[in-house]
Amino acid sequence: MITGLGLRWILTLLFAAAGVFCLYRCALRPGLSGRVADALHAAMCAGMVTMAWPATMTFARMPQVVLFTAAAGWFAVTAVLGLGHGRLPGAHHALMMAGMAWMAFVMPSAMAGMTMSATSMGAEHAGMDMGDAGMTMTGHAPVHVVVVAVALAVVFLVAGLVWLARAIDHARTVARPGRREAGLAMEGVMSLGMAVMAVAMI
Repeated sequence: MITGLGLRWILTLLFAAAGVFCLYRCALRPGLSGRVADALHAAMCAGMVTMAWPATMTFARMPQVVLFTAAAGWFAVTAVLGLGHGRLPGAHHALMMAGMAWMAFVMPSAMAGMTMSATSMGAEHAGMDMGDAGMTMTGHAPVHVVVVAVALAVVFLVAGLVWLARAIDHARTVARPGRREAGLAMEGVMSLGMAVMAVAMI
């Protein structure tokens, strides 16, 4: 439910770039656990791109709920077992996947509290030429959606800043930043993008 066209394109490009990076890293990883993690992150990026656009925000909604719920379970288990990047990063990945599943699940409920209105940009009547009309959202999401969305937005914002700070710190210690630093930056971008999408649910 991103209403600004410019923000939609920014999020689309950021998540598309992150998804491509995840697929690239997936192809280079030697272990199964890392490959599964990258594949799930790529799927998450694809899901976020669809959610950014009104025409596709509910595309394959229930399959997304099932997929990302399973993904959250995967990351939760690997975090407990200490696999992947460690327990805290694994918990963050599990929360991102759970957040994706939640967003896909509550999308109809969030949209039910809002109304769509057309504002004509060049026609005398709003319904005269929908190609020249801009769509705006009015109203508010249900209280329970707002509460969860705000909590997720705060967590993802803080986590995203931490990931980006780690990426900068690592980049300063090497002569030439590489895949590891890009991976940390990608984690930060995805987390900040999730924060923006959580706010958009309100």
